[in-house]
Amino acid sequence: MKKSVLLLLALVYSIGELEFVNCRIPDTPVTVRPCPGVESKATLVAVFIGSCTEAPCIFRKGQNVTMEMDIDFHQTVNRLQAELYALVFGAPVKWDGVNPEGCDDIVSIGECPLEAGDYITYGVDLYVSPSYPTVTADVRYQLLDENGDTQICWIVRAQVRPA
Repeated sequence: MKKSVLLLLALVYSIGELEFVNCRIPDTPVTVRPCPGVESKATLVAVFIGSCTEAPCIFRKGQNVTMEMDIDFHQTVNRLQAELYALVFGAPVKWDGVNPEGCDDIVSIGECPLEAGDYITYGVDLYVSPSYPTVTADVRYQLLDENGDTQICWIVRAQVRPA
């Protein structure tokens, strides 16, 4: 009896681990929109947001949302500055907790400088504060280089909901 309980617990733990991995970053990228009126210097290849496969993406208060982006750079970039805004009724509201030093969040090839032809995976864990209002809004993510030029800029519809 004791052995079967331990096996059952191990199975439940294993299944939980598999589900956790699958719900963090799906194999299917979410479709995002380019920022209107903004010319991106790099090519945004794919965006993965938590378990979201189509907008609106659900952001739970008090939890982290994992975001990964695959980006193809076309010029040398020495520095990346990350900016994230919620567009509430069209007005940009800065999202607290985003590391502005974008080079720190390069997952795949190390860090800056980046060269033309570099293909990177960039990843962040975004904390959704419990104090944020329950709202549906566009979320805008932007990476700027050392000259203030936009390397990538995208928008996705999201819903902030209670945990």
